[in-house]
Amino acid sequence: MGSGARLRALLSLAAIFWAAAQPQAAPLAPSPLDLMCADAARQALAPPSRAGAHSTPSPEVQIAVIIDDLGYSLARGKSAIGLPGAVTLAVLPHSPHGHALAESAHRQGKEVMLHTPMSNVGGRPLDEGGLTNAMDRSTFIAVLRSNLAAVPHVRGVNNHMGSLLTQNRRAMQWLMGELQGRSLYFVDSRTSARSVAANVAREQQIPTASRDIFLDNDRDCVKIGRQFAALLRQARRTGSGVAIGHPYPETLRFLAAALPRLESMQIRLVSMSALLPATEQTPEVPVDEKDYFGGLQPGRAIANRSASTGHLPSAGR
Repeated sequence: MGSGARLRALLSLAAIFWAAAQPQAAPLAPSPLDLMCADAARQALAPPSRAGAHSTPSPEVQIAVIIDDLGYSLARGKSAIGLPGAVTLAVLPHSPHGHALAESAHRQGKEVMLHTPMSNVGGRPLDEGGLTNAMDRSTFIAVLRSNLAAVPHVRGVNNHMGSLLTQNRRAMQWLMGELQGRSLYFVDSRTSARSVAANVAREQQIPTASRDIFLDNDRDCVKIGRQFAALLRQARRTGSGVAIGHPYPETLRFLAAALPRLESMQIRLVSMSALLPATEQTPEVPVDEKDYFGGLQPGRAIANRSASTGHLPSAGR
């Protein structure tokens, strides 16, 4: 980590400690968004109808929820860390608050992943640390190692964008070779139906899983609730499910309301690493990266968000 990055990490960590030391204000009344998301959570977690119930349910139903894109907004990152249960947090390398948020997440018992940028079919710009098809092996490995060094306590890796690079078998072999040497797992975000990443990981005996559900392609609590309900239906059918969401206010409020209800439904929220031995299924509906990013430009546009408000524009997806 360079001196500039180290200074940014120390300043971000200091900001977290300073905020934690401040007197706690009286709790605010729930906002309309809070109430809307809480209602959506109640509907999403309603018991399945008798007609849809299975006569032989899986003896143990487990889900993993990954929150991507952490590192640019300190406030959103802290809110994601504060979610109840074993939520897994995927941190962008070299982001202003990524190092400090990863440290904070680890202290609070949350599992940390590296959310590494990869080239995409739309040619959208990549954040610092982007892996591309144009790299030779030595450059690829050097960038990957720099990304891993930028995020402490990493247990696994998933792709940020990557609809182009995850189709490249040679690049995926380079990636998995490095992960194998570090005993890290890989989660394929499945931004392309043509991804070979999970197959290559299995060939190289890397613990791996693929994303089943994107929670928040639409930043609407009701639609997030529908996606979460779809995750639970799959988990009841197969025994497990993997969802990916983002630190949007709608997603964070929905999960804050929904996750504490899982235990009463005999569904366990577990870290991604805990789910891996039971996770072999491939997503039924891969998501086109254009839909995943809402047709907008990701990459450096992320840095334009407001640090004071924690605003996360849709271009950050």
